[in-house]
Amino acid sequence: MKKILLLTNIYPNNDPNYGGTKVCHSFTTEWVKMGFDVRVIHFDSLFPRPYYWIGKLFNSRIQAKTGTVAYTNTPRHPKQYKVDDVPVLFVPLKKYIPHKAPSQEQTDKAFKYIVETLKQEGFTPDVITAHFALPQLQFLPLFKQQYPDARTCLVLHGNSSALLYFYPKDYQELMKSVDVWGFRSLAFQQDFAQNYGNEKPMFLCHSGIPEKYLEPVSKDFEGGVKRFVFVGSLYELKNVDITLRALHKAMNGKVYTFDIVGSGAENENLHHLVDELGMKDNVVFHGQMKRDEAQKVVRDADCFIMVSTREAFGLVYVEAMAKGLIVVGTEGQGIDGIVKHGENGFLCKSRDVDGLAEVITNITSLSQQELKLISDKAVVTASNLTDRKVAENYINAIIK
Repeated sequence: MKKILLLTNIYPNNDPNYGGTKVCHSFTTEWVKMGFDVRVIHFDSLFPRPYYWIGKLFNSRIQAKTGTVAYTNTPRHPKQYKVDDVPVLFVPLKKYIPHKAPSQEQTDKAFKYIVETLKQEGFTPDVITAHFALPQLQFLPLFKQQYPDARTCLVLHGNSSALLYFYPKDYQELMKSVDVWGFRSLAFQQDFAQNYGNEKPMFLCHSGIPEKYLEPVSKDFEGGVKRFVFVGSLYELKNVDITLRALHKAMNGKVYTFDIVGSGAENENLHHLVDELGMKDNVVFHGQMKRDEAQKVVRDADCFIMVSTREAFGLVYVEAMAKGLIVVGTEGQGIDGIVKHGENGFLCKSRDVDGLAEVITNITSLSQQELKLISDKAVVTASNLTDRKVAENYINAIIK
């Protein structure tokens, strides 16, 4: 049985208020089901207490602007627990400056503790994979030295500029410890190859959807495209305001609906914008819904639109594609490469009202046969992006 060690600074922690991504957990749970022995090392920055007081005061504003959750209850000591069936070792790293690497002293101390814990459990990894450059990249050389036979991987969730930003003096040396590079989008991979070459193996590390979301569906679009939908958090980077303005411009005078599923700091502003544009009869705010419940709203729609800024990879696009919707995503962001413009969906720039309005006008002018062809291709694309398939592709890319 191969043993996989995953390093990350974002991972669920059994806290019902956890608001971060569960992308790493989706991989580890599938690997466990596949028979691998998996351990997770969850690093988190530990700041002086006044930092958390400030975080509590400005948490809503930070989330509204960036979508980032400012955590205010980081445990101050290492702890072990399980999330579902996945063993997790939580390791706090003391820091004073956000978005900067922890000191070498903190790194060495944490690494020693991790190795001793793994030794006690008789766990010697065959694969060491990490997500996000900070602080994982500075740990990989230490793990590579401790476990020289293990294959190492680092998955980047953004542009390669993060390597230089976080490690300006020694990023090139640190990068030598990586055997395989993973990327959350084609755009990120192309950026990395342009800046650092492609001498080492690379792969696209996409997320997957539950197989139950692959429903036997075949939309006929007999009435054309009239029902639009958005599912996600309502903060600025999701650009729901741009979608509203574009729909108002493209669909003015036509019969249509726009369902907005989600909640967030922009909720009030979006309501005001709907009133200002005179769209109250067209727009329905559903508020926050559970994932399975939101699928019902998506299923009844014709077109899913989300033109986010800085979206590493949005599973909601894939969920919409699985139901045969015509999907509109952001050019140059995480879904670009999955959604191919004019083939299985459409792409446009993130804050371009006129450009999005033009895309919507194009979609609504397509024939029933043209819409169905795009829809069917979207379903095929989604069928290859289930939780199981992406987890298999991920681990096979490292151990092949």
